Amino acid sequence: MLEVTVKLPETLSRLSEAERDGLIRAGVHEAARARIRQLESEIALSEEAVARFEQRYGMPLARFEAEVLTHEDSLEAHEDYNDSFYWHSVLHEKQQLLADLSSLELA
Repeated sequence: MLEVTVKLPETLSRLSEAERDGLIRAGVHEAARARIRQLESEIALSEEAVARFEQRYGMPLARFEAEVLTHEDSLEAHEDYNDSFYWHSVLHEKQQLLADLSSLELA
């Protein structure tokens, strides 16, 4: 388990160790839950952006790369590809963070 040193307000030092530890654990738990909610929102936003691209071109990004991008010279197609590639990257990053946070045991 990771051990962390945290500077706390002096008033917390007057609490018992058990009470102080309970507050810190509860705070970490609440912060993790808040981050999970935030990640879920960010994932939904990313999924919407990915869906817009797929709807516009009628295909997923990988197929677009193979079938369209190699033959398409339009600036718009390349900009759309860059945007979609970005949103795919964001989506995968946020999904991994959510999986990591969701697997934490916050006892």
